Order: sequence, then structure tokens, then C-alpha cells
Amino acid sequence: MASQFMKNLKEEVTCPLCLNLMVKPVSADCGHSFCQGCITVYFESTKCDKEMFSCPVCRLSYQSSNLRPNLHVANIVERLKEFKPSPEEEQKVFNCARHGEKLQLFCRKDMMAICWLCERSQEHRGHKTALIEEVAQEYKEQLQVVLQRLMADKKERKKERKKERKKERKKEKKKKKKK
Repeated sequence: MASQFMKNLKEEVTCPLCLNLMVKPVSADCGHSFCQGCITVYFESTKCDKEMFSCPVCRLSYQSSNLRPNLHVANIVERLKEFKPSPEEEQKVFNCARHGEKLQLFCRKDMMAICWLCERSQEHRGHKTALIEEVAQEYKEQLQVVLQRLMADKKERKKERKKERKKERKKEKKKKKKK
């Protein structure tokens, strides 16, 4: 329960442009927040009117001078960085090496476990993903089918070997009788 809360909280303070925890967060008139550096680079790369910008999330137009520091978000980010999960919680969860988030998804194209931030990244954007538990269940079912087939094959080979041995014994008996 606590880990879900932390995940939701991290999502709230993740920059929609770089997909990392916000650094020097600023908020636009629409209420969306971004890293100060990310939104600056975004505005410079869009080559739009220098006075009016549109939010990269909702496209609402506002004046560039209306971007304001968001100290509340900055404080939440700092508290999140201080948070350390208990060893038991840490041990149960496999985290993304890149983002530190729980590996909850499976990218079917790349055949690998990914976190929610990876799913949104350019590397996996547009790929089919599924919850890792669902994929694990699918693979378990596929393995069961293969295992049943292998067990049936093994049983069949065992019967064939038994028949072969029986034939061999009969041949040996016939040879002994001829002597």
C-alpha cells in the first residue's frame, strides 16, 4: 500500500518532458509543472512567438513570463529522494536500473521487463506492453502445455523401449531354444 502511494507521488512530480523527478520545478498557468531546464529547452526548440508559449502537455497558451517556481513540488521531490524503503520491501521488488522504478510492465517487442517511465520513453514508445503478472501467467500456461507434451512423449518412448526390450528377450529365448 505504501509503495503504491510512493509510486503515485513520484508520478506527480515527474517531469513530462524528461521523465525524471523534476529539477527546479516551474509551473505554467495551466497548472502543469516541468523542470526549469526542460521547459526552457522545449521553448527554444519550438521556435514559437517569444512572448506566448503553449504547454507541451495540454497546449494551453500563456506568456513565458508567467512561468513561476513551484516550491511545493520541489519540496516533495526532496522528500522523495530522502525516502528509503525497508529492506523487506526493497528485496521483493525488482527495480529499473535506469529509473529506479518497479519493473511492472513487459515490452513484447524487446522481450524485457520495463518500468512505467521506460514505457513512456522514446526507446519503447509505441511498443506493445502488458502487465508483467499477465505475461508471466501466459508463459506459465505455455510452459504447462510444453511440459505436458514432453511428459506424453517421455511416456510414449518408455512404452516403446519396453516393447523393444520385450522383443529382444523373445529373440534371446528363441536363440537359446535353437541351441
